Amino acid sequence: MSSSDKPLVKKLLHTRMRVNDLDRTIRFYRDILGLRVSRTFTSPRGSRIAYLWIPGSDVELEITEFEASGPVNVPPDLVHLAFEVANMDETIDRLASLNVPVTDGPTHTGHSIFAFIDAPEGYEIELIQTLHTAPAPPALPGGEELELGSIGPDSSPEILSELSKSHDRWVRETVAGHPATPPEALLTLSMDPDPLVREVAAQNPFLPEEAFQVLSRDPKEVIRSVLAKNISLSEEIARTLLSDPSPWVRESLAWNEALPVGILDILHKDEHPVVRSAATFTLSEKNRPAK
Repeated sequence: MSSSDKPLVKKLLHTRMRVNDLDRTIRFYRDILGLRVSRTFTSPRGSRIAYLWIPGSDVELEITEFEASGPVNVPPDLVHLAFEVANMDETIDRLASLNVPVTDGPTHTGHSIFAFIDAPEGYEIELIQTLHTAPAPPALPGGEELELGSIGPDSSPEILSELSKSHDRWVRETVAGHPATPPEALLTLSMDPDPLVREVAAQNPFLPEEAFQVLSRDPKEVIRSVLAKNISLSEEIARTLLSDPSPWVRESLAWNEALPVGILDILHKDEHPVVRSAATFTLSEKNRPAK
């Protein structure tokens, strides 16, 4: 390997998150998740900083508090940390005893079980139990086994339909984004228990209208935001998203140049400034004379 082919970096050392209340955040990661505080100090500019050691890893979590930077507001579904657990049932029981609710899951994928909990200040935590027994891949009626490698640009709707039932999340994600996936399979994937599968489905411009309707009511804000940018969004679904309580969903809608001008005009008068700004730009682009 030549020097130009070598990775520029060696390994991940730490990841940093800024918070409003350092002490509260330390208590969560230390007392709930079992991370250990390795060091705390105050930086020359006045930031309070704590490094937490993560079991089984060389990576540390850096938590900082700096009031002079203003309040921290973490948008929903922006970022999460994923930790492995030994036993999901025992983990959920332990969380319940500590009055920590599970916000999503537990979800079984075949290779793993995962669940989400909320950390302080809008950050999310994913907990994953890895299963050591992988399920058999789906098969066609003739007995031919299918797997992720079976999917390609020329995959038939029959194969994609079978793979949409896979226990493997990665397979379902790939099928959810494929242009040849049959409408009935896309509808099923739009209701998949795994939010990452639904998020990929929301980007697919070949979704049937019923899948658009399902995803427009998805409890995950990030999925509705992704759907709002879909170029095949009908006017009916766009009008549903117009009344979405999240300004981030409405902002995503306002960036969609495929929308009718009438929808963009409504977004241009939205109560939230980021929505109005996005709609202003999109309207200007739609009105720009073609070269």
